[in-house]
Amino acid sequence: MSINITLFYSILHLLVDGICAFAMFAIFLPQREGMLFLILYNFCAFALQMPFGVILDMLQIRLEQRAHFYIKLQLDQADAMPENKNWLATKDFFAIENKKQMLCLITVAVGLLFTILGTVTHPVILGIGNALFHIGGGVGTIHEDTAKNWNGKGLGVFVAPGALGLYLGTIAGKNGIRSSLLWIMCALLAGLFVALLYLWNRSINGNKDKQIKGYELLLKQMQLKQMQLKQMQLKQMQLKQMQLKETLCLAVCCVLVVILRSYIGMAVVFPWKTTALSGLLAVLAIVLGKMAGGIIGAKYGFWKTTIISLLFAAICYIGSAWMLMGIAALLLFNMTMPITLYLLVSKLPQLSGFCFGLLTFALFLGFLPEYFGLRAIVNGNIIGSVGSIISLLLLQYCFIDKNKGKIKKSSN
Repeated sequence: MSINITLFYSILHLLVDGICAFAMFAIFLPQREGMLFLILYNFCAFALQMPFGVILDMLQIRLEQRAHFYIKLQLDQADAMPENKNWLATKDFFAIENKKQMLCLITVAVGLLFTILGTVTHPVILGIGNALFHIGGGVGTIHEDTAKNWNGKGLGVFVAPGALGLYLGTIAGKNGIRSSLLWIMCALLAGLFVALLYLWNRSINGNKDKQIKGYELLLKQMQLKQMQLKQMQLKQMQLKQMQLKETLCLAVCCVLVVILRSYIGMAVVFPWKTTALSGLLAVLAIVLGKMAGGIIGAKYGFWKTTIISLLFAAICYIGSAWMLMGIAALLLFNMTMPITLYLLVSKLPQLSGFCFGLLTFALFLGFLPEYFGLRAIVNGNIIGSVGSIISLLLLQYCFIDKNKGKIKKSSN
């Protein structure tokens, strides 16, 4: 796609999280069942992303299987198939790939609809809308990041604006800003999505001939690769058991890192964060940290980025009572967010929805101790510093090549 769909998803992310925060703090939390509404919303918005992601993955895998069927059909009949029929089969394959991309947009559309409805109905509807949007937008971003060889840059760009939306929506909801703002945001949300659909459709139609030629070249290349693939099947079967264990360990490490990040974000309180300006600076540090993690990691390597960011985060958390040190700690610590997502998606590329949902479920788990009033027995700066070191150790395990005991070259 010639348009930057990730940019649209990022803006929509800011608006969706802003609308959800505004609705919760202005409409639902002031009610008598406010605390119940909070846990229901957070469960639906975070925990439900994993099953929604699995469903989206299953639909996309089914489409991929149909695409592979068309390729095999064409290869088997390459000699006897007339040229015009060959083109039609290629066109069908192209249409299936478009449907796979469209599934993400449909998921986003349903999520936006539920989000808008949830503002006037119930936090459960609101949370479901939030979860559906995140899965559709997240998987769509992963697809574009992979297709354009961004190597994780797009992941940080997508996840970062959500924190700013949450902050602005919370401030607006707590300070009694007129509810008309909510409807303005909803209208803007719908307008942006219509613009995204229009531009995406134009981009697809404009590049159709170019991409069809690319698929024809792909079919020819696959004829040469079929023999190689058959020879590799036996070796892959032998490696499958070892890869499964490695993937499970990586997933556990990434989940633990995200739980820690979520818990530290809730448990660490900064004494200087007492004004609207200081709160905004803290949120901007989180936003820039998430963006920087993906961009810097893609350019200089995720292993180096992880070591430098978390080591300095541990140091900065020690002195986080000072404003500059605290802002630096927030920025550096949040750089791991797109890194954990990229590591997991790279290992399970066909299950990108599950990966995204699994890590957001981990965010929900990290929120629970604070919700149930389980206070930390040590100061927040110590929690932040120790949590940074533990996160560093867990992520280093993810980068080690288990066969050679060395850091993987692709991570440097």
